[in-house]
Amino acid sequence: MTSKNKIRSLNIAMGLILASSSSAFTQTPSITLTPLSGPIYLVEDAHYAKTNSLIYVGPSYVSIIGATWSPETARMLAQQIKQLTSRPIREVIDTSPDPEWSGGNAYWKGIGAQVIAAKATCGALRTNWDATVARTQKSFPNFPRLPLSEPSECDSNNFDLQDGNIKVIYLGPSHTEADVFVYFPQQRVLDASSILKEQLGNLANANTQEYPKTLRKLQAMHLNIATIISGHWSPIHGPELIETYLDLLRQAGH
Repeated sequence: MTSKNKIRSLNIAMGLILASSSSAFTQTPSITLTPLSGPIYLVEDAHYAKTNSLIYVGPSYVSIIGATWSPETARMLAQQIKQLTSRPIREVIDTSPDPEWSGGNAYWKGIGAQVIAAKATCGALRTNWDATVARTQKSFPNFPRLPLSEPSECDSNNFDLQDGNIKVIYLGPSHTEADVFVYFPQQRVLDASSILKEQLGNLANANTQEYPKTLRKLQAMHLNIATIISGHWSPIHGPELIETYLDLLRQAGH
């Protein structure tokens, strides 16, 4: 092969690599649903910072754990659910006052679903929403300037849905002042939202004094947990994630 042909071949190869790289970086973020356990499906949302959450397909209707980032991501999740089941989406739980778990409220209310939150979460949404969105936009400049869409119903800090098959549990400040756990006793699954994860994560809005106490309260409940769903990074963990995160807090001096 002549030098000129070698250069031409190299340029073609580099062009293919660049085209492939460009395609990888310009892929539209997606939302996927994967069967987890019985009526529970894992939701993985690649928008902004990747999040992991759950939906529960009950006998008559669907419950969504975490409202997603925005009305647009909520609409995308609803489309995925329609491909899975014809049962209506009746209720959505805001698991945190952070936008990734409550930003989609307006969409869900618009299709007639009840958006439900613990009393503590409702209070934090009302108090901090605008400031929280502004901070989110600093990290993700393309995140929309969403007005607050309040939950339809502010329940007590601990309540049941789907005939007791979903239990919402607020135990105190942690990742924020008002994040909750969601427990599925039949499947022995705990959705930990942003509270538990494999890395320490962002503690900007955390109550680091109360965080370990809240996790100790969780341990003291002696829930029968086989699987913990972490809101960020790898989604599926065992019950040891509670102690792992306590260790991370200790190492950070909290």
